[in-house]
Amino acid sequence: MKLAHLSLVSLLVLAPAVAAARGPSTPAERRRAVELTRLLERDPLAAGSEAARAWLLDWIKAIPDIEVQSCPGPLDALQEDEDGTRYGPQLYSQSVFGMAAYLAERPGRKAGWVAVQTAGIESVLRAYRAVLAAEPGARWPELDRLVVAGRQGTLARLVEQTMRGCGDEAGRVPAGTI
Repeated sequence: MKLAHLSLVSLLVLAPAVAAARGPSTPAERRRAVELTRLLERDPLAAGSEAARAWLLDWIKAIPDIEVQSCPGPLDALQEDEDGTRYGPQLYSQSVFGMAAYLAERPGRKAGWVAVQTAGIESVLRAYRAVLAAEPGARWPELDRLVVAGRQGTLARLVEQTMRGCGDEAGRVPAGTI
């Protein structure tokens, strides 16, 4: 579980340097990233899921044209699952994959930070439902509240309110704190 945490830290720290070493993502890579993200949403505990996460993290670090940022907000509690018994690291990393997939599906288009962060959280919630189907004891009250907000159509507003400043330099989490 610590590996996922360390991978996210390295994503924020190393991404700009690694991305400079290669060109932008290809259409085939973007398709694969979206497919793997959707696979992890449907079955985050499947055999091969760790390899899918590793590929996605490596790809996000390597490409210069898709940038995601983690900001303090409603997913913070997932980072407290140090032993991973409730799949916090997998669910937290899913937000990064969801944001990247959202941007990969819209190459060259400007996307506002609320839409990107909301897409990341929606990806987490899809994976969370799949985790609960397999492991009912992996419940997170924080995610349950987000599920309700999604059903009520208020998730984007909640993201904007609880992650205020995320789109600004001042709202970014310093590298190494995830």
